[in-house]
Amino acid sequence: MHSRSMTALAALLGTMASQTHAQSTQPADAVGEEQKIETVVVLGTARQDTTPLTSTAPVDVITPEQLKETGAVTLNQALSRLHPSFNFPQGQNAVKGQGVRAASLRGVGPAYTLVLVNGKRRNVSAQLSGTDPWPAAQVVDINVIPISAVERIEVLRDGAAAQYGSDAIAGVINIVLKDDATGGEVAGMLGEYTDGGGFTRAVNGWRGLSLGERGFVNFSVDYLKNDNVDRSEEDWRQLFPDGDPRNETFNRKYGQWGQQAREHVSALIRSEYAVTDQLEAYGWVNYAHKEGLNYVNPERVVKAVTSNPTVTDGTRISETAVLGVYPDIYQPYMVYTARDFAAVTGLRLTQGSFGTFDASVSFGQNETDRHTFNTINPSWGEESPTDFYLGSWKSRTTSVTLDYTKDLPVAAIESAVLSAGVLYRHEYWGTEDLGDPQGYLGGPLAGRTIAELYGPGGVYERYAAWFPQIDFAADLSRIPATGSSTAGIRPEDAGSVTRNVKGAYFGVDAEVTDRLDVGFTARYEDYSDFGGTDDYRLTARYELTPRFAMRGTVSTGFHAPSLAQLGYQSSGYTSNWSNTGTNVFEPGRTRQFRSADPLAAAFGAKPLEPEKSTTFSLGVVLRPDDTSSITIDAYRLRIRDVIQISEVLQGPAVSAAFESIGLSGYTQASYYLNAWDQTTQGVDIIARKAFRLDTGELEVAALASFLDTEVENVNREVTVGGTQLIAIRNAKVRDAESGTPRNKFILNGRYSLGAWVADVTLTRYGSYRYNAGDVAGVPAPNGNVDQVFSPETYLDLGLRYQSRSLWRFDLLVQNVLNEYPDKYVLGNRASGINPYSFIAPNGASGRFVQGIVTFSF
Repeated sequence: MHSRSMTALAALLGTMASQTHAQSTQPADAVGEEQKIETVVVLGTARQDTTPLTSTAPVDVITPEQLKETGAVTLNQALSRLHPSFNFPQGQNAVKGQGVRAASLRGVGPAYTLVLVNGKRRNVSAQLSGTDPWPAAQVVDINVIPISAVERIEVLRDGAAAQYGSDAIAGVINIVLKDDATGGEVAGMLGEYTDGGGFTRAVNGWRGLSLGERGFVNFSVDYLKNDNVDRSEEDWRQLFPDGDPRNETFNRKYGQWGQQAREHVSALIRSEYAVTDQLEAYGWVNYAHKEGLNYVNPERVVKAVTSNPTVTDGTRISETAVLGVYPDIYQPYMVYTARDFAAVTGLRLTQGSFGTFDASVSFGQNETDRHTFNTINPSWGEESPTDFYLGSWKSRTTSVTLDYTKDLPVAAIESAVLSAGVLYRHEYWGTEDLGDPQGYLGGPLAGRTIAELYGPGGVYERYAAWFPQIDFAADLSRIPATGSSTAGIRPEDAGSVTRNVKGAYFGVDAEVTDRLDVGFTARYEDYSDFGGTDDYRLTARYELTPRFAMRGTVSTGFHAPSLAQLGYQSSGYTSNWSNTGTNVFEPGRTRQFRSADPLAAAFGAKPLEPEKSTTFSLGVVLRPDDTSSITIDAYRLRIRDVIQISEVLQGPAVSAAFESIGLSGYTQASYYLNAWDQTTQGVDIIARKAFRLDTGELEVAALASFLDTEVENVNREVTVGGTQLIAIRNAKVRDAESGTPRNKFILNGRYSLGAWVADVTLTRYGSYRYNAGDVAGVPAPNGNVDQVFSPETYLDLGLRYQSRSLWRFDLLVQNVLNEYPDKYVLGNRASGINPYSFIAPNGASGRFVQGIVTFSF
């Protein structure tokens, strides 16, 4: 499959190259005007005449027309379908991510990609969000920005921390907002998966109003609601005790597993006004409210003696069972809510030969909370609530910046632009609300044994007759103080963290000759919690001929741990039970520590260090003719001191360490740590060609991304009470190296004839791997096994009719062939109902059909 894709790509590139000779010797039918690839970009340079093909670094422009033709209702979906370097698993029941969808470039985590809106830094989510294989971190949720507000998206595939500050290690995404002073648009969409579920309805629109001849106001609103998708299968586990007839008659396809249900509303207002001919005021306000619903693993009556699915569960009653409320199986679900607000205001003063000053103030706030439903805290028995508020977190960012640009009159060179600026940023993250006390406080049954509760005189004595095959009197296992999904934020885990950042930067972008462009930027930032850092970026582009150029960059980067990684702490009861003797299963208490907590030092924890990076890139730009282009960019990105969550540390040494710090009854510990260094090397190829035919116009594009990640210098072990314990398993290392596709191909053709437009896109993701055990090919202790997932190929079709009366009609089919990724092997399924992987790059929902009606005015 890999070789066939490469052959197809090579054939397309060869066709484009052959056009160069043909069109240089005779008139061509190709479109004679410059294509949209010549859009001026502001990302990665201070110059105002740079296009994606004349940039010194790889920059791509995604137009509003391209966004529409994907049929995507969120920016995350659109970028994933349009850009080869963009990957974010569209996983199933992704409770870990809690509905936050972020931007990921070059095969590394979203925390290393900086998101800007009109060149201004966007605030991050308060939620610690992660999707395997990337660790949880605070990231920008790009879906809070209305897709109807977007004029274009610029993607810089290069390290740029020196220009834009921390986070810009893998690249920068700049979302440019609409500035139309007149007109407007309203669109409505309906869609559904042909295998059922996911019914989606969306409405969005924008309106531009002029403020005389000096300014404008532009309004945008998006609304989206989709039902959940259920792709669950039968639960293969033993659901009831031995001999219970329900083992044969119970409907084993009882669960829910698939894409979350969600409801979003977002709005944005942007305005600019020329106060004088030199002074311009600008600003925008963005608000979004999001809700998402995720199902979690079902709870059953029988408690597993072992989590290994190949071992019979036996005849034990579950310690979490409350038969008077849930007599058989129940499945909890979690509702995630986010409220996001961002506002920017500024003044831009243009003083001719004195340059341009841009002063701005931005504020962003994000609050997230969680509720869990259809669950129970067994320690409160039949008096327990069945839904719990789990608490909330809030993050805030306030930034003040002053930027300056000036054309430098240097006689010896063609042109040069000076850029400089200063900044101040205040960041906050902390607990906003605690969880419901009954969710985490032990009730009257906490610590009682199964024998006590189901024996003579016990509160559950009447239920013992349901299971005559169980010897309740012999079961000394104890009831935990919380349920599996009831414990919210506890008082001892609440906290907050703040940070102040001050910085300055200086840069020059110069056209040294009509063939040579160079750029240099240096930045110094001082972090109140990590001290000073300086970063540099050097870029160059040399045009060997008018149709062939080379470009390259060298840069360093810095990424401070997110405030939530520094401040988050969680205490509770583990879902794994310790067998402390014959028929005695004890719930173990667990804590995820703050790394800098003095108590965490007993488990080998150390305060986190910032992550630092070095990036090299080298590329070529070819223009076979005025309507085609080929860019090939190779890169090497090295990140040092990568932050990961440790393994769950447990065992006698850990229990003793807990006792030594006064935390009796705790058995498991974890924390964030600087885990390793990693190097990602890759190549991005983008080729485009436009033809004017006798019967219409055709645009074709081939996009490809190849990458390989290697991990080294792993901090594999820590010492706890004189005992060496594994802090980073080999499986986690191999996740970083192979948990995402190593290549991605996008082939697109767009044909237009009069009012009709047809669009065809073929996307192929390379193979990826689920890593379970420390030794490749050897099952993990819980029975999970390594699994390689086959390459995935998806075909999308679109048909559009644009009427003369300003109506537009779109019919789109994603995944026309109704392809699904490989299923998990049995040993990797948590309960049998989850057939598909969390890390599937295109999800596992099947064919999606949608219709869109748009009215422009």
